[in-house]
Amino acid sequence: MSIRQSVLPDIGSAFVRQITVTAVSVALFALAWQTIAAAFTPRQFPGIIELAENVWVVISGGDRFAPGVTYGTTITRVVMGFIISMVLATFWGVIMGVQQSITDYLAGPLFVLLTVPSVVWAFVGVLWLGLTEFAVPVLVIVLIVFPYLTAIIWEGTRDLNENLLKMATAYDARSSHIWRDIYLPHIKPVLFGAMRVGLAVSWKLALVAEVFGTATGVGVAVNYHFEAFDTGMVIAWAIPVIGVMIIADRLLRWSEHRAAQKRGYDTETTNIIT
Repeated sequence: MSIRQSVLPDIGSAFVRQITVTAVSVALFALAWQTIAAAFTPRQFPGIIELAENVWVVISGGDRFAPGVTYGTTITRVVMGFIISMVLATFWGVIMGVQQSITDYLAGPLFVLLTVPSVVWAFVGVLWLGLTEFAVPVLVIVLIVFPYLTAIIWEGTRDLNENLLKMATAYDARSSHIWRDIYLPHIKPVLFGAMRVGLAVSWKLALVAEVFGTATGVGVAVNYHFEAFDTGMVIAWAIPVIGVMIIADRLLRWSEHRAAQKRGYDTETTNIIT
């Protein structure tokens, strides 16, 4: 039996098991939510049915904010900020992990950026750029997400087994081969992990930036209903994007394991969906 044939049954069983576990956990969460909601009014803490009705109002266009424009604008900002952050973090993090001689020079500014709260960047962005469609939200996402992703990639890159590099040097391997056969396989899982973290954090920061620095987006809708003390609509506006982020995370996980399988089925394929 080939490696591929032996791995595929494990993948299928892992998928079924994960679907079962997810269904049970969602059911338990819904039960707990409904139990807590029974102690409050629907406007304070909506039950599952009331929340579903609020989500339908949002996606059907029954609210004062158009869902297509609102969600489209926010997701565009998230994607733009995430891509810029990922590119900068990959470059900075890999350089810090590979070139130890300049790590101290790059680590200082990185840690400074890590300590600045997102709200501070949101206020500074508005003071610098005013109320803008994309500049302030994207700036806030990049200045917060980029340092976190850099730290993740840096730690992952410098964890490389030094014996592999010594062996490659002993055999006079070309730099291109070292990067292709040693660095890239080692860094790839780290990049996938950083992408999943970065995408989730980018979505959270986009809402903060939209509250302070834009006139459109999910953050604006959430803030509007917050001021009206409508908890159900605040949560309802966030749920569709949460669903999109979960799907994106699953796709990234699936892509990561597909890449691992093509590399020789040398990773744990039983975690394909987890």
